[in-house]
Amino acid sequence: RPSADAAAAFLGRQRSMWQRCRSLAGIDCWRTLRTRYHARSALHRGCLAAALPQTDGLGQRPHLHVARRGFAMHLPARNYYREAPEGLTPIPIAIIGRSNVGKSTLFNRLQSGTRKKKGPISRNAIVSDRAGTTRDRKDAVAVFGGLLLRVIDTGGLESEAAIRQSTLLSSMREQVWRAIAEAEAVLFVFDAREGVTPLDLQIAEMLQKDMQEASFYRQRLALGNERESVPVILVANKAEGTFIGPYLNDCYDLGFGDPVVISARMNEGMEDLYDRLCMEVGHLQKEDEDEDEAATGSDGEYAEGEEEEEEEGDEEEEVEDEADAPKPTLRWMPPTPLTETQKAALRWYAQHPGDPLGQLDMGLKASVLHREGDNNVRRYWLNAPQRALPDKETRDYVLNFRRLQQMEHPMRLSVVGLPSAGKSSIINALLQEERCIVDEQDGTTMDAIVSEWNFKGQPVKLIDTCGVTKGWNYPGTYSDFLEPGMGTRKAIRKSHVVILCIDAQRYRKMTYYSCPSLFEIKLGSFVVDEGKALVIAINKWDLINEDEQAKVREGILKRITDLLPDVKGVPVVFMSAKYNLNLSMLMLRSFSLFKRWSARIPTMKLNGWLQAWMIRWPPPWRNGQKCNVKYMTQTRARPPTFIVWTNTTSEDMPRNYIRQIQNAMRDEFRIGGVPIKFVLRSTLMPKPSKKLSKKDVLRWKRVGPRQAEAVKNLNSKKQLRRKGEHKETVATRQTE
Repeated sequence: RPSADAAAAFLGRQRSMWQRCRSLAGIDCWRTLRTRYHARSALHRGCLAAALPQTDGLGQRPHLHVARRGFAMHLPARNYYREAPEGLTPIPIAIIGRSNVGKSTLFNRLQSGTRKKKGPISRNAIVSDRAGTTRDRKDAVAVFGGLLLRVIDTGGLESEAAIRQSTLLSSMREQVWRAIAEAEAVLFVFDAREGVTPLDLQIAEMLQKDMQEASFYRQRLALGNERESVPVILVANKAEGTFIGPYLNDCYDLGFGDPVVISARMNEGMEDLYDRLCMEVGHLQKEDEDEDEAATGSDGEYAEGEEEEEEEGDEEEEVEDEADAPKPTLRWMPPTPLTETQKAALRWYAQHPGDPLGQLDMGLKASVLHREGDNNVRRYWLNAPQRALPDKETRDYVLNFRRLQQMEHPMRLSVVGLPSAGKSSIINALLQEERCIVDEQDGTTMDAIVSEWNFKGQPVKLIDTCGVTKGWNYPGTYSDFLEPGMGTRKAIRKSHVVILCIDAQRYRKMTYYSCPSLFEIKLGSFVVDEGKALVIAINKWDLINEDEQAKVREGILKRITDLLPDVKGVPVVFMSAKYNLNLSMLMLRSFSLFKRWSARIPTMKLNGWLQAWMIRWPPPWRNGQKCNVKYMTQTRARPPTFIVWTNTTSEDMPRNYIRQIQNAMRDEFRIGGVPIKFVLRSTLMPKPSKKLSKKDVLRWKRVGPRQAEAVKNLNSKKQLRRKGEHKETVATRQTE
């Protein structure tokens, strides 16, 4: 092992990763890269040495570069995850057992190695020490080793006597049977610390004798032919570092063979579970053959015209424009293009999971990976940030591609509201099945349940949330159950359209009829502040008498208009989930609002309308100055966001005039009911001859980026620098 002085000397001579990439791109030093590669391999064995050549290709003695083991082994955590492969059908696996045995923990562990895509809501289940946390079945696609699984988490089963006395437990049992009917294998989980209990024996007997219920649900859901048996894998959970030898004898009384001893919380024994799953359901992992059958005819030959299209495509690929080749955008790069030797030296860094070249410069990475004859140059920029795009043509192509890709994604629609407002009933009515548990008891839904659905050919992701009360607390529970309220917030932030479900007859018996309530109005304001499209659904409309419906409807609409002024034209649908009243109207309003929420307005059309509108409604005066709006442009959609340049600061601009402009835009461009965000920018600049104090500097920094850049470097008199003054000062210092 090297001494402390030798280690300190090596640490003092190390360079950063960016300097290494810079030296590799600037000169021909591929030997240095090769030597570093062997040095990194030596460091894996704990060695501290790397023999570099005496001279490099330019005849100069190179510096000694030694890569640390941290650089060689460090990878971002996201690179250990695996994406769900395309073309494979996931194998459904159901997790069942009694309450509080670790089913949700195992559910989260199985999908912990799957790479999550940006945007969709998290499918992790809520984990708590209190029994009965999970009630609805929750499913997620997980990559577990070499298997692609659709894991289904279920609620805890109880005894027959308890199920007869509670409708909630009966509904939970039906959800368990539905999960078993969909599954190709069942993971029967029990607690290894407590051993086999009498309730575990009852569940095992139920699985062995009452499989006709699963067959009934299988026929009802049209899941295929009836199966004789489903493999049941016995899983002994919560076995972290404990000796469970005395309990193994009791496991065989369940009648499912040898148990798999794991600890889902500590990630122990998952290899044994993977081997067991491969033995039971590994043969069911098949690729989708629909695309191959569609591409070929009945006799195995391609359809007519395929060969001609391929020949035309080959001719187009031969045409290549050398001007479209990607180039590095770094200033210190030499003007000459990289040679093949330099590209080969940098290709290892370009393909490294840590993406060092991509973080340094996307143009350098694209030029390294570019090969002759490759005309799809723009594909390198599809995942690059917008600021890294080199020119306008590439930026327009990438942004247009991203917009089209966004429209192909399913619309995420979440239903929020107070407890017992009928949120789960709306989800069940749309799906035409008992997907979510519905009960008279408040707080039936505990977690966000995601369901995939199609409405007239349009993909939709329905998100059922738990009911929240004032303070975002879950009603009737302790402080450790604040997570359901947080789950509702997460669902709102991940959704595109939010349906605020309101009970029409909740406040009928009160002296002052207030529907919606103040908390429901605040809940709608929170949705608007998050920039999401809001649809208000007045549920249980069938309970209102026909003679009073007109009066009640008028009062509800007036209260929404008065208490929710931030968004003008919010759609309100009076419906009944029990009798499927106005369900299609609810979805049509949601899709219409979603398209308006994704709209973009051309800048020329927007400013032409703005100038004409300001002639009809001139801007007000404030502090002896006319508050003019000079220019406006849309920078993003979802929600529509506009940058507005004015001749005053954002503090002096009247808020009522800004709201008047927003409401006029909703009427003119037909984007009513959509939240609009304005980012105010000022054209004011500090006077060059005025001395600025620290307070003035902070105030100008808050005005905008141009003003912040102007007051960044003041002269010795605390005034703005004239043009060229900074360069003259630097030249004088260099001369001295």
